[in-house]
Amino acid sequence: MTADQATLTAIWFSIALLGAGYARSRNRSAWTWFLLTLLTGPIALFLLVVWPAREPKPDERQNQQPRSR
Repeated sequence: MTADQATLTAIWFSIALLGAGYARSRNRSAWTWFLLTLLTGPIALFLLVVWPAREPKPDERQNQQPRSR
């Protein structure tokens, strides 16, 4: 592996990590988007930016009824 290939690989991997972090901030699976970005690069990042963020899942603690004593 030449120095240029190593540099390109490091940049591609870093972009995949940044994509995963951004996906997490938009309530999406970080692992899924990491792998998608690792495989498809800019296409996955474009989709992540263009698609609307997911609504956060309701917290299970909020759905529980208070216990009577």
